[in-house]
Amino acid sequence: MRQLILIAVLLPFMACSQPKGKADELYEKYDPKPYVSGFSFGGSLLSALPLDIDFTASGDLERTLNGEIKRIQWLKVSDDRYLEEVTKDWERFLKRTGYNKVELDNDGEKNYIYTRGSRTHFDEAHFLIKEDNMTMLLTVYGDFTLNKKLHED
Repeated sequence: MRQLILIAVLLPFMACSQPKGKADELYEKYDPKPYVSGFSFGGSLLSALPLDIDFTASGDLERTLNGEIKRIQWLKVSDDRYLEEVTKDWERFLKRTGYNKVELDNDGEKNYIYTRGSRTHFDEAHFLIKEDNMTMLLTVYGDFTLNKKLHED
């Protein structure tokens, strides 16, 4: 009987809590570390940030990324003593959790975006940005759709 009362009391709190993404485990592990900086924001602060970006892919295809941002988080490590170790740990985590890995070419530097969902509809996007003196993991949660259309000039 006590268990039923406990479940009845806790159920409304569990139903109203914000769903966690897979990467929240990583953020909880590294956010309190003195050699990693980071932040997170969401809720009403992001309610006015719809996403609508047009860009040209290879050839005559034009892509549009539409969606609504619900939460943003980032972690950054720039301490040389921990840079390589932390970067490899973040890469292993993203690979292990089964995100789709997409390579981005930024002026010769290889950066990656990891998404959860299909190639055209996803709810998490993780940008792993590596440079010589720092690595940053930027995570965007929401509802995103990538559309393709023929570019007409």
